[in-house]
Amino acid sequence: MATFSEIEQGVYRWDGVDADHGFPIVGYVVASGDGVVLIDPPGTTGSPEEIKALGKPQAILVTSMWHVRGSGKWKAELGIPIAAPASAASELAEAKTSADRELGEGDEYLGWKALLLAASEGERSYEELALWDAGRRIVVVGDLFAQAQDGGPAFGPTLFQQIPEAKMQPVLDRLIELDPRLILSGHLGPLRDVKEIFERLKSA
Repeated sequence: MATFSEIEQGVYRWDGVDADHGFPIVGYVVASGDGVVLIDPPGTTGSPEEIKALGKPQAILVTSMWHVRGSGKWKAELGIPIAAPASAASELAEAKTSADRELGEGDEYLGWKALLLAASEGERSYEELALWDAGRRIVVVGDLFAQAQDGGPAFGPTLFQQIPEAKMQPVLDRLIELDPRLILSGHLGPLRDVKEIFERLKSA
């Protein structure tokens, strides 16, 4: 698969691999304003020239601490700011960079609205930002969805952090209320069968 592949006009999938463990990861380049934003960008694939061919880079958006990935690299190489949740500060520091804009619940940036998704069970917790483009009805999530053993969608926090599915239902309800037509998932790639996914996971 090519590093960048067009999902629809102005929306591109960015395939890469995890720098530490080598498993596949997915980021996105999406048209916003007068250029494009890089969302959860891999640091192991792509080049400045390839990115600029998709549009003028405006900023890097990070959904969570686990999706910092190549943000520092692209900030340095492209000279663009990072917008990220406060929870990503330590991972950004490890990558020898920092956020130029902190995003929290309800914040808007370059046409995207940040929605805080969170759930916990005892000492285990899940937190990330969903990025919502109301005009195009596109929502971006990092870890919320992952692949179940049967190949279908599952809650990532349930698989990765043992957060009970019941605790994930209010998070899912937030997305259902948005009525997105396209989900850009950091683990499953672009998802168009939105209603089927919601039906499968509702009260799973």
